[in-house]
Amino acid sequence: MIDYKEISDGDAWEAFAHDYLLALGLVVDVPPGRGPDGGRDILVKETLKGKLASQSFTWVVSCKHYATSGKAVGTEHETNITDRLSQHKADGFIGFYSTVASAALIERLKDLRDQGKIAEFKIYDGSHIESGFHDVGLSGVLLKHLPTSHTALRPIHPLLGKYLPLECEICGTDLLKRSVGGENLGVMVFGQKAHNRVESLHFVCRGECDQQMSHRVRAQGLTDGWNDISDFCNPLIYLRHLITYVNETRKDPERYSEAAHRRMLDLFLAVSQRTLRQTNAEDRQAYFDADMIARMGI
Repeated sequence: MIDYKEISDGDAWEAFAHDYLLALGLVVDVPPGRGPDGGRDILVKETLKGKLASQSFTWVVSCKHYATSGKAVGTEHETNITDRLSQHKADGFIGFYSTVASAALIERLKDLRDQGKIAEFKIYDGSHIESGFHDVGLSGVLLKHLPTSHTALRPIHPLLGKYLPLECEICGTDLLKRSVGGENLGVMVFGQKAHNRVESLHFVCRGECDQQMSHRVRAQGLTDGWNDISDFCNPLIYLRHLITYVNETRKDPERYSEAAHRRMLDLFLAVSQRTLRQTNAEDRQAYFDADMIARMGI
């Protein structure tokens, strides 16, 4: 759960809104500035692509930070909406709020849209903003502006710049993304032959999916077993599993089949995006430099 009270004041909230919308891929055309109602407005643009042509769409972003009081943003807080859009030659309105928008404000925005006075509106309230951090690519924004919440939430951060999903082999759900929202990461179902040799590893949702996978494993004449993948999100347990795996394969190189070994590496790499600290540009450059040197055999 994100505590927006970490952001101290309205100016800091506007800086957060700026970085958040930038991370979503919008182009910040005009940084925060005072609107006609005394509120802060940001102008952002995006390109709407059609089958034959594209056009630019400009949004006025209104930032309201009431996390401390907890009050909703109402019609009394958002005045002169059409005037502000007209002043900036904008098409749509975005409310970027640390709390929620009142029902009356939502109805007013719907009326303005239905009357053709605004082309569209979008509300980023506290809950909607938080849901964005369950996806990939916003971890750095959370760490910069809400460091305590970042530690508690542990969002996904692609270590090498490219996201590695961990999909359920039955239903296709991305287990890693789902886990950020508090749901169970899933289970690892493994199939063993005699002498505890692991022939196969499978990652699935808990419940019906893992039952189906266990049935498939047994149908191949293997003994099935499982481990809770969510444990790997604990840095200490992640480290313990990694050390255990290294020790097992060192002691018995035949303990895992080649296919099972590759899937185990997939697990460590995917879950590391939630378990290990976020990398920066210097970390990645050092990694690529070391990798290049290794490839050169130096």
